[in-house]
Amino acid sequence: MNISEDPVHTIENLIARNSSKGISLYLVLVVAVIAFLFSLPIIKVEVSSQSRGIVRSTMDKVPLQVLVNGKITKIQLKNNRVVQKGDTLLQLSQDNLQTDKTTAQIQANDIRNLLDDLQQVCAGNASPLKTAVMVQEWTTYQTRKKELEDKVTYTQTEYNRQKQLYDKGVIAAAEFNKFRYELTVAQQAVQVLQKSQISQWQNRYREVQEKSKSILGNLQKINVELKNYYVTAPVSGTIENFTGVQAGSFLNASQPIAVISPFDHLIVECTVSPDDIGLIKKKQKVKFQIDAFNYNQWGLLEGEVLDIDNNITLQDNQAFYKVRCSLNSKKIQLKSGYKACVSNGMTLTARYIIARRSLYELLFDKVDDWLNPKIIST
Repeated sequence: MNISEDPVHTIENLIARNSSKGISLYLVLVVAVIAFLFSLPIIKVEVSSQSRGIVRSTMDKVPLQVLVNGKITKIQLKNNRVVQKGDTLLQLSQDNLQTDKTTAQIQANDIRNLLDDLQQVCAGNASPLKTAVMVQEWTTYQTRKKELEDKVTYTQTEYNRQKQLYDKGVIAAAEFNKFRYELTVAQQAVQVLQKSQISQWQNRYREVQEKSKSILGNLQKINVELKNYYVTAPVSGTIENFTGVQAGSFLNASQPIAVISPFDHLIVECTVSPDDIGLIKKKQKVKFQIDAFNYNQWGLLEGEVLDIDNNITLQDNQAFYKVRCSLNSKKIQLKSGYKACVSNGMTLTARYIIARRSLYELLFDKVDDWLNPKIIST
């Protein structure tokens, strides 16, 4: 038997080398398996439920239409135009109403001046008077009053003269009483004129005041009607479905013109199947994968559940619950920093974060599903 004299290539060295590698690999595998088993209860992952959804506004689309018939004099409408609440979008011709308004304003001003004059003359103050009619009436009144006062002065002088004669016994009492009566009548005539004229002016003041209320009410009505000749944006949003009418076109009352799609307060409305609705609750965290943006590049948006319908909805032979969620941000961006905005109508997949569970719990649930009979779904 030949025995190798090479000290390296011996049977003992060969056995030693093969045995150590085998044991080393075996130990690594055993340690790895043990470490994996011990890590099952420690490593936790997020468990989520998915549903389809769409980005929409909290408000429905708002139709634009006019309330009165008229010809367009100005229009600021076109599809996809962004408008702000209160912007004037369309104006109709107001020639007739403007004429009525001007007439009513002139009447209201004349009535106001007449009321001021009547208030002054009733108080006995005639400076200055604003209306020609009251200047004439005041002049006529003053002339008549002056005539009566002159008569009082004359009868007073005559009365004084006759009283001296009566006191001396020159004339009889009957003759003296005649002059006293004439003085009394003249004095009463002045008082009657004053009371009568002031009473007339006071009555006229009340009548004119009622007329003033009517004119002011008519003016206010005209101002309200004038607003109907303007179409303003009731909400901020984007113009859609514009019919294409132009300046000079005639519009009928309630004729549709366009609609505004609001972009304020965007939410996500999802359709959740009855199988998953029990896992969802208000204020639950949600992640949104927008279909228009590759989530590997753009990432996900986040939000939370706002509202869950109490009643189920049936549509196209499908049953689902509507779940509305908030959006923490309307912007999504790439790692380079480029940003894009989420807009009304974009579709997405919503991922509802149900719980954080360990790998052990997930593995146990999977084994339990294998061993237990499946529930028959309807």
